[in-house]
Amino acid sequence: MGPFRMTRAQRIVLIAYCLLAAYCCLWVPWQNPALHLSEGVIRPASYAGYAWVWAPRTNIVPDVLRIALRLFAATALSAALFVLAGFWKSATRS
Repeated sequence: MGPFRMTRAQRIVLIAYCLLAAYCCLWVPWQNPALHLSEGVIRPASYAGYAWVWAPRTNIVPDVLRIALRLFAATALSAALFVLAGFWKSATRS
């Protein structure tokens, strides 16, 4: 056995995190890229909705910032739950 053993609750959190990370990478927010108009004005990128990564519509690109924010939020939440799951199990043993 290694120096670190995961509890059952921590394994559940880890599996849920892996599924959530896969979901964040496959169910992608799309946006219309910024366009240069003839007057020299740049129209900001507009939100085009969510779709599966393998089924994009024409003239849209993935919104990388939203994907990164979703992964960051999922990681932070899962890390907190992982730590709490370790404390919860050790508190029940005492």
